[in-house]
Amino acid sequence: MTTPLVALEGFWLAQAMKYSTWLYPTVETVHIWGVGMLFGSVVLMDLRVLGLGKALDYSALSRLGIAVSLLGFSLAVLTGSMLFITHAADLIASRLFILKMCLIFLLITNAVLLRMRVVINAATKAQAVISLVGWASVIGLGRWLAYV
Repeated sequence: MTTPLVALEGFWLAQAMKYSTWLYPTVETVHIWGVGMLFGSVVLMDLRVLGLGKALDYSALSRLGIAVSLLGFSLAVLTGSMLFITHAADLIASRLFILKMCLIFLLITNAVLLRMRVVINAATKAQAVISLVGWASVIGLGRWLAYV
């Protein structure tokens, strides 16, 4: 275990998370709420790009979806960081965790590029499919981390 990881796991918050009966499950619950907000809003926006819900104004849906996505992502990052410091050494050594973090980075890039597009075409639809599959994979990887 490297010194910075030992320092992270020794941080007072990591210790509180590790030894408190209620703190870790509470933070994990809020993490799931954040992921749910993020994924739910992404699904709605991506399905709209794919042609479902054509009666819904794309601009209005996108404005609301982006706001909810940002709130959900912020909650997920804050609480995910708290969960990470509790098991930093194990997570850094995990290929699943590294894959999850890389996927998140790529999907954020995809989301920014997708939301910058004005015209919905075949490339935009492909980005929406990548987004749906990618974020579902991130959720799956996160769950697998608990068991592998």
